[in-house]
Amino acid sequence: MKTKLIKFKLKNLIFALIFMVLALILSAVSKSFKPFNGLDNKLTDSAFQRKRSADKEIWIVGIDEETIEKYDAYNPKEYREYFAEILNMWNENSFTPSAIGFDIIFNKTYDCDEVDLKLKDALRKHNVVLGVNGMARNAAPYGLSNTIYEGTKTIGFVDAVTDSDEAIRRAYLKGDNYDSLAYSLYSMYQTNSGNEVKDYKNKKAYYFNYYASPELNYTPDGKVANVMSGFNYISLADLIDDVKNGYNQRIRSNDAIILFGSYASAVDTGLSNDIYNSPIGEMFGIEVQCNVIQSLMHDDLYLPISTAGYTLINMLVILVVVLLMVSLAFYLGIVAFVLSIGIEFLIMIISHSAGKYYFISMPVFLLVLAFIIMITLHYYNEYIHKKEVIGTFKRYISPDVAEQLVDKNEDAMALGGRKRNVACLFVDIRGFTKMSEELTPEEVVDILNGYLEMATNQVFRFGGMVDKFIGDCVMAIFNAPVDLDDYIYKAVCAAYGIVKEGQKICDAVMEKYHKKLEFGVGVHYGDAVIGNIGSKTRMDFTAIGDTVNTASRIEASAGGSQVLISSYVYEVLKDRIKVTDAGDRMFKNKKEPIKCYEVIEIEGYKGEE
Repeated sequence: MKTKLIKFKLKNLIFALIFMVLALILSAVSKSFKPFNGLDNKLTDSAFQRKRSADKEIWIVGIDEETIEKYDAYNPKEYREYFAEILNMWNENSFTPSAIGFDIIFNKTYDCDEVDLKLKDALRKHNVVLGVNGMARNAAPYGLSNTIYEGTKTIGFVDAVTDSDEAIRRAYLKGDNYDSLAYSLYSMYQTNSGNEVKDYKNKKAYYFNYYASPELNYTPDGKVANVMSGFNYISLADLIDDVKNGYNQRIRSNDAIILFGSYASAVDTGLSNDIYNSPIGEMFGIEVQCNVIQSLMHDDLYLPISTAGYTLINMLVILVVVLLMVSLAFYLGIVAFVLSIGIEFLIMIISHSAGKYYFISMPVFLLVLAFIIMITLHYYNEYIHKKEVIGTFKRYISPDVAEQLVDKNEDAMALGGRKRNVACLFVDIRGFTKMSEELTPEEVVDILNGYLEMATNQVFRFGGMVDKFIGDCVMAIFNAPVDLDDYIYKAVCAAYGIVKEGQKICDAVMEKYHKKLEFGVGVHYGDAVIGNIGSKTRMDFTAIGDTVNTASRIEASAGGSQVLISSYVYEVLKDRIKVTDAGDRMFKNKKEPIKCYEVIEIEGYKGEE
């Protein structure tokens, strides 16, 4: 039977609409409710985050292990002196970088007034952005040295936005009163270099791409050592040495962004802990700032896709895909599911190229959920169908054969037929009409039920199928609807068993009703048409053809308690049965007589215990 490629049903549409509504609800609340945010981050990291070449314009000046070894841990007074001397040294040598940033908070500190004045004067000679905490403050954050603040061109907040895995993937660029350290440095650099400054939305956390990370190696006591940055790197110790030993032109071009910051473990530097997770590995906060600047310079920043757009895309994809999954043929539905996952990743890639961050996990979750339900319902329906088919065929064949039929996935219930070689058995009660006239209806039914049950059991015992009951006549076929080994032999064994085992029924009827009961059985084999014959509203699974007619006529000519077989059956089994010649018999619609034999004994036959 041909499988329909598409089966559109109202329940399929309802199922798809339910998932569309789920997509609507989950998409609409996606800003505040993101149960799959962690998975989204991992997927996006895998797809887009990788190490790339960093621009040559960005330089890091790190307070690293070498600096701490030479000049001790961070002390505000001493290090502000160092910073002032370095800036003055650069100015004296006409080195004025396009932008200088300090990822260090210069808080008002005891006994630093004099050095703060010196640092203020040094800052005024350069394009400097000071890092501060708190993007939401109205002015310079509380605690920042006012003296140093007066010397800087601007300030920039250094607030870090971490996700559930403590990794930084987003950064705020602009605030109400001042911008981030990274954006301020980018803006200053672009302006001083004569380039366009791209504007970004206020108080929005942008996803950015990473370009480089340091190789962090740890000593046994947990300190950071042997670090190699992906950006241009200078140890602060080298610049301090330059001050002490004479100027050394380490940076050759004024066209540069220089950031000062911590580049060792917090316990070593004396500064607050400044090591973070990122999609491409652990890194210092100053490295994060450099990566944000790098992304700004390449316009590699992304906002989440709008809620309206996200909702619309999800609703359309979920509705169409789920409807196809449940409406197409089962294996085509699986193909539709697989393709839908590919479509989701394609949407993510297209969104990313358009500067939008697409949260892929939620729609994929809904598609997977729909797929699981579809698979579950498919196999549940298959199970129910199998039970129904087995229940139907148990009326005709043994339970074992019914299971075998269903397991072979043969659609035996389809309207139509096919030719098969079968053995056909007929049996009925001799003199039943007269007997039924002499007994009450209840007694007739009692005798008939006992006889039919016995005959059915014998047919099932040898793997046959009870085709139909015609009054007191039983028709059975062997080798249909499934293949049956040695089916001619088994058909004769069933016929022989009906006579032998049926004797118990005969004895019981004699004792109870004082009536003589005898069965006549006929067996023939050959080709027959097997299948469901009838209409769509009423059909019978049966066998038709000359083989069936001949078997019926052989049975009609059999005597009481006699098993007659055709010469065709005899030729197949003559080495395994004992017979007596029952003579040639002429049957209706036959031009030639058919020789028949009465079965006396069967080799290997065992009666029921």
